[in-house]
Amino acid sequence: METGYVVEKITDGLLDLMKEKPFEEITVSDIVRRAEVGRASFYRHFDTKEAVMRHHLAMLLKEWGREFEAIGKPEELMPSLLRHFYGHRNFYLLLHRCGMNHYLLEAIRDTMELDNKSDDEVFPLSCFAGGLYGLVDEWMRRGMVISPEKLSPEFMWFIK
Repeated sequence: METGYVVEKITDGLLDLMKEKPFEEITVSDIVRRAEVGRASFYRHFDTKEAVMRHHLAMLLKEWGREFEAIGKPEELMPSLLRHFYGHRNFYLLLHRCGMNHYLLEAIRDTMELDNKSDDEVFPLSCFAGGLYGLVDEWMRRGMVISPEKLSPEFMWFIK
């Protein structure tokens, strides 16, 4: 089996299971059974089920990053981010429902490489990361029913 295919099967298996039962009750055995892959395949790619979630979030944010770079307009940062979250709202709402919102903050921080920034860079970027997380967290709490187009103008001050 191709590596990307196995990772996708494992991720899909975990996400399916999260729709059915609490995250803490899901076992690696459950995941590999649902994914129809071997236990060794799981451990070849991931150490834990939490690592699957971290990987999936990182991939989603990298996907957004490529989309944003293709747009090439700094003023589209917040609108494109909000469109990204909205486009994947089923996943983000599932993350929220399972009480795992903090994984999003970790993924945002990792994507922004905050641990590798100088003191001059880290504080403004940390403010942005925390504000973005707060916005998306509240949006998830409210069911993400407000469109990104409606939210976007309200937060343009955030990136100026």
